[in-house]
Amino acid sequence: MRMIITAFTLALAACSPGPVPPPNASETEPTPIESGIPPSPTPSPTPIVLGRVTEAAATQVKGELRCAFLSDTSDLLLVGAGDVDKASRATAVVMRDATPVQLGATDPGGFDALTKGGSFAGGGLAVAITRGAERPTGHEGSSHTATLSIEAPGSAPQAIDGVWECGP
Repeated sequence: MRMIITAFTLALAACSPGPVPPPNASETEPTPIESGIPPSPTPSPTPIVLGRVTEAAATQVKGELRCAFLSDTSDLLLVGAGDVDKASRATAVVMRDATPVQLGATDPGGFDALTKGGSFAGGGLAVAITRGAERPTGHEGSSHTATLSIEAPGSAPQAIDGVWECGP
């Protein structure tokens, strides 16, 4: 019986894994492999290109009285129109590249609200006119320094300085 136990113990010892050898002292950590392909740059947003509002595009805005934004280089970049009715919303148009984009005022107020500047949206664009200091005019309308701000998804926002002129 003793022999059977000894044989069983030897058989069991032969099946078990041997002791783990100590790590090789000369082995170093593996060096990470660097890719030869440079990481692709994050694309920068494309700028929104506004063109001059054409006469045909300007006739598309609806309203009794008009306002216009002219850049510092005298480019007509936005034409807006509104009715005297304070419950109505003004409309506006800009040219994105060479395509007219119809905009609607985000707040009611008709022409009175339009003369103060305001915010417009449409065609994937958000446009705001921020009115500045008053400028003298030789007519019954108004003229102010102003900034036109424009944003669109996937595009870099822009701010353009100019003049906001309103009148009959």
